[in-house]
Amino acid sequence: MLNRKTSLGILDTCPKLIAFAVLVLSLLAPIPSHGAKGYRYWGYFQAAAGASSWSAAMTGPSVEVKDGDVEGWAFVFSSNDIPAIEPMMDPDFATLCADTPEASGRIRVGLVVDFGAGNLAPEGEIPNEFFSDCVVINKGAVGLDVLEAALPVRAADSGLICGIAGYPASECGAEVDEPAPDEPVAIEATGEEAKGYGSNSPILLGALAALLVIGFLINRRRAE
Repeated sequence: MLNRKTSLGILDTCPKLIAFAVLVLSLLAPIPSHGAKGYRYWGYFQAAAGASSWSAAMTGPSVEVKDGDVEGWAFVFSSNDIPAIEPMMDPDFATLCADTPEASGRIRVGLVVDFGAGNLAPEGEIPNEFFSDCVVINKGAVGLDVLEAALPVRAADSGLICGIAGYPASECGAEVDEPAPDEPVAIEATGEEAKGYGSNSPILLGALAALLVIGFLINRRRAE
């Protein structure tokens, strides 16, 4: 059994050994996860004619749209630390409306609706397929008119868009915990991590024990 003098000797003569031991133990210690509260809702994005990137809308879909604009909707989660993610498709009006000719008194507006990843879905629901289209509508129309011309919309009395094309079925801007990674990614990551820790932990523990023994022997030899 190490006495007080020998123990202090190890600390004095083997600082690198102790530092390495602390590093090994830190690798073995589990890392706690902290979920954050946020909101799950339909995010609204806009791209003016000629724009190649999305801008988060600062108002609801009540602003008049122009020919060449692109409207974007994405089912998202966001919190104080996590911003809303824009639709997966860029606002490419030329592609969306390539086969739609101009019409007198009407305008063409691109529409993109991203129903989000599976890990965002309310319990028991599955996101719809990604939707995109070129909507031809009367001049003077607003963003909501464009959306309603293409897909059924469920809105709250406040005007908040709750559901698009029946998704989600009843939820409306719910406060939820931060979602876990999407299932395929989560399964793969968990498997690799478990495999890595399972195979490396005995090796790390053995290395730590060996280093401590070596440190003890070195200290003992110096004491002699």
